[in-house]
Amino acid sequence: MTSPVPLIDLAAFFEGSDDDRVRVACQVKTALEDVGFLMITGHGVDPELISRVERAGLSFFDRPEEDKQKFASGSKKANRGFGGLGTRTIGITENKDLLPSLQEAYGIGKLDVPDDPYFQTEAASSIFTKNIWPDEPFDFKPALSAYYEEMDQLFKRMMRVFAVALELPDTFFDPLLDRHGSTLRLIHYPALVSEPRPGELRSGAHTDTGTMTILHIDDTPSALQVLTRSGVWLDLNKVEGAFIINIGDLMMQWTNDKWMSNTHRVSNPPIVDGCSSRRLSIVYFCQMNYDTMVECLPNCCGPDNPPKYLPVRSGEYSAMRAAQRYRL
Repeated sequence: MTSPVPLIDLAAFFEGSDDDRVRVACQVKTALEDVGFLMITGHGVDPELISRVERAGLSFFDRPEEDKQKFASGSKKANRGFGGLGTRTIGITENKDLLPSLQEAYGIGKLDVPDDPYFQTEAASSIFTKNIWPDEPFDFKPALSAYYEEMDQLFKRMMRVFAVALELPDTFFDPLLDRHGSTLRLIHYPALVSEPRPGELRSGAHTDTGTMTILHIDDTPSALQVLTRSGVWLDLNKVEGAFIINIGDLMMQWTNDKWMSNTHRVSNPPIVDGCSSRRLSIVYFCQMNYDTMVECLPNCCGPDNPPKYLPVRSGEYSAMRAAQRYRL
């Protein structure tokens, strides 16, 4: 299947020549300047691990609602455990008329939090909350834990690609994400048996908050849609073996809007014979260390292009956006 956004082989950056590194970095740079999205292959993540996460996730979401609610955190701040239908309204900051999103989810964070003062501060309290694990399916915790670790490594590798694309030393971001609090979320969009009400969407149009998002989608067609600079919505469908990468608003601020944090949404599916398809997305929301000061990179501004944003700490910015989005 042909992708409407660039499909980039990441292996060429890490295993190829110096020319290959420059070529891949230029491809990433162009994609993030033009549309803010790209797809990557050559990422090294085992397809069987992805399948395990999908099977475990769907098995959990198939449980009765009262069973799933046993594993809810009771706090939107924590972003842990189960969140049922109506818990969130994605896109509410962009469109006040939206109704709660037609999705449910399960979130986990950092697996092992060290006994270190950095992880015990008030700023860290909602970032490094203890994970909640369901009693079944059996493979839920092992599969999601392994996947989280894989995404941790892919995040760090992608930030090295980003650094080269920004003409910085490839290790520039390394010390800024060595204690990050990124979140893994399984997002399940249940099958619909009746037409949604106006303003009732699987996910309203929005941009992501943090540095980068690493997304794996299933083969549901015409679900994820990306808005181009010219105002056209593009369907972004699954490409076998590929992850979707997009940057968030914080990365856009870092680059002084040189790179684009793009608006995207998840459309409602057609209802055929009284039922629609369901959908599962595996989303890793990448965050820098909460005390990272994000301010315009020196090579992204100049006399004719001054910084557009005030410096802000990563954790403070994320907390502010969460309060807006989830009405905390």
